[in-house]
Amino acid sequence: MGITQKTWKEQLGNSGTSLTVIISAVLLLELMMGVMFYSAQNFIQKTMERMVGVEMNSIYLRIRNKLSDVEVTIDNMSWVVSEGLDEPSWMFDITRRMVKNNPIVWGCGVAFVPDYYPKWGTFFEPYAVRRDQDSIMSMQIGHYKIDHTKKEYFRIPVSQGKSHWSEPYIDLVGAKSVITTYSTPIHNSSNHIVGVVFADITTDLLKNIMEEERIYKSTQRILVTGKCNILAGNDTPLFRDILERLKKDHDKTEYFAIRDKDGRKHHVFYTDVGGKTDWLLINILDDSEVFGRLRIMRMMLMLPVVIGLLFAWLIVWRSSNNLKRLNEVNAEKERIDSELQVASHIQQSMLPHRELNTKNFELKGFLKPAREVGGDLYDYFIRDGKLYFCIGDVSGKGAPSAILMAVIHTLFRSVSTHESNPARIMQSINLFACQENDSNMFVTMFIGVLDLPTGHMRYCDAGHDAPFIISNTSTHADTPADGQWSMINVNPNLPIGVFDDTKYKVQETTLQPYSTLFLYTDGLTEAKNANRKQFGLKRIEDVLTTCTNNEPKEIIEKIVKTIDNFVKDAKQSDDLTMLAIKYTPVQFESTWTDTLTIKNDVHEVKRFSNFIKTATENLNIDTSLARQLRLAVEEAVVNVIDYAYPIDTKGNITINMMFDGNSLRFQIIDSGAAFDPTTIQKSDTTLSAEDRQIGGLGILLVRELMDSINYERTDGKNILTLIKNITNN
Repeated sequence: MGITQKTWKEQLGNSGTSLTVIISAVLLLELMMGVMFYSAQNFIQKTMERMVGVEMNSIYLRIRNKLSDVEVTIDNMSWVVSEGLDEPSWMFDITRRMVKNNPIVWGCGVAFVPDYYPKWGTFFEPYAVRRDQDSIMSMQIGHYKIDHTKKEYFRIPVSQGKSHWSEPYIDLVGAKSVITTYSTPIHNSSNHIVGVVFADITTDLLKNIMEEERIYKSTQRILVTGKCNILAGNDTPLFRDILERLKKDHDKTEYFAIRDKDGRKHHVFYTDVGGKTDWLLINILDDSEVFGRLRIMRMMLMLPVVIGLLFAWLIVWRSSNNLKRLNEVNAEKERIDSELQVASHIQQSMLPHRELNTKNFELKGFLKPAREVGGDLYDYFIRDGKLYFCIGDVSGKGAPSAILMAVIHTLFRSVSTHESNPARIMQSINLFACQENDSNMFVTMFIGVLDLPTGHMRYCDAGHDAPFIISNTSTHADTPADGQWSMINVNPNLPIGVFDDTKYKVQETTLQPYSTLFLYTDGLTEAKNANRKQFGLKRIEDVLTTCTNNEPKEIIEKIVKTIDNFVKDAKQSDDLTMLAIKYTPVQFESTWTDTLTIKNDVHEVKRFSNFIKTATENLNIDTSLARQLRLAVEEAVVNVIDYAYPIDTKGNITINMMFDGNSLRFQIIDSGAAFDPTTIQKSDTTLSAEDRQIGGLGILLVRELMDSINYERTDGKNILTLIKNITNN
């Protein structure tokens, strides 16, 4: 009996200790999740602010550019009208031409003080308005029943002697639409104000700009005047609450959070439109869209912890009678630990990747805009064993070029994620750039795709300066050698944005090991010194002659130093961009090689499967990993059997296996029709089987199971290379 009691007391003591340990562990996990949640929330908040800032800046620049066009045009027209006051009938012609030549202007008129032209009546107000896309109507809208001298667009410029944007209003006589009017005073030869020149723009124009694609679907955009009249957007109770808050905090910050009457949190970003307006651009985001997924993730992580704590408490106090429950708690704890590791990986994947880590090349970029913003761009990234890169130069400088540059940069990233042909990438970008290109801006651009294992480079040039190749004939990167530079041959294609039916063709070359590709924009050759003399191509060639064995960073630094010495104190006249890529391939030295050639017959799959199985067994590869390798390579080979050759056509498929002690490489070679499986977009597995598009699952499986996938078409043959790192598994 004594022994039993002692055992019970020991169990009770151990239970108390275990309970303390478990509670402490759970509290520690809660603390860790709290830190993770706070870090993730802070990261998302900063990302949201950055993305919304870019979005609002794009909207702001489009509105500002439209308004600036109207302001400059009407200000110039005021001077022209002042010079022609002795010809009142001429006013009908100039207003008509103003509407015809300015698509954003809906109506244009000239309103004079009463009785300025007695023969034309007390109220003389010639006006031209756009009735549809091809029709412009001229009329005299001045009338004693419509006293324009009491209208805001006339009264304020005349009384204050300066230009003015009116509050939005409905014009039932002339424009017959909801409009806002920009007007500026007219002075006669005695410098007296005798009337105003004005232009009407419809609020529909502003609404169309405001309705551009949103980063967040719940985004509400509102454009209001200084008197809180809405130019574009919806008038809601939340908007009214925001206006009250803006009256207090307008000069303090450009962001704040607010809750509506239902308690839902919203993020409010705003900025002044500026110029000659008192308008304000407001963006409203729903907090649940921004942070909803993060909160759901937090609840999913907290729920197992709470359940685990409850189980642990019950099991500890009943551990003497129920060991099975204790084992369940341990299993539950292991499951929770696994979910926490997944959450940690998710958090790490949210961090930005600023550098490309590879031994196949060294890269350095340089961009220096001539103004605060510029139109040059360059970009690069790695996909499927290839380096995708581009460099471009938008015509002009300043904000319009910067906006187009951002669009082109986004298009390059978007199209290149599922297309590897530079000509087709250029074609897609050109088609989009030609749409609604009212400003007739164009972009010179060079796009290249470098196959890292072979050095084979496909490229397409759209009116851009031809790049240089700095050769190095040494067999090792650190061995001095006599090298030379040459200029890549490029087709004389038209720049992007000129004609939407322009056909671009791909060109090819091969980079030798340790050679360097040097790309630049015309801001380098056209850089000018104080005597207006250009830097020129010859000076670039002289510098590159001394860069045979230099790294990309050193090449860029040499050219920057040389050009600084040339221009000295002269003001930079154009954006300057350079990109240097040194090809440093890593040689694959096989310690084991085997080859199998099969026919394009599905019955050959079993033979191929045995070939892979035997090879992996000879290499002592783990059974589970060997099964994955066989599944991935079989998927790729079966795809070639089914589709590479026409029906009833016989063909060979060669599979080369190579092992260098660290990684296993498979080369699948056929002479069938050209087909790049890496350009197939991944199937969206979150959709139902009915909604999911056909295709894409095979390449998705190969991508998931292999570390690298690369395709090249060489000498009429398709070469698909799959690589799996063995030492990391």
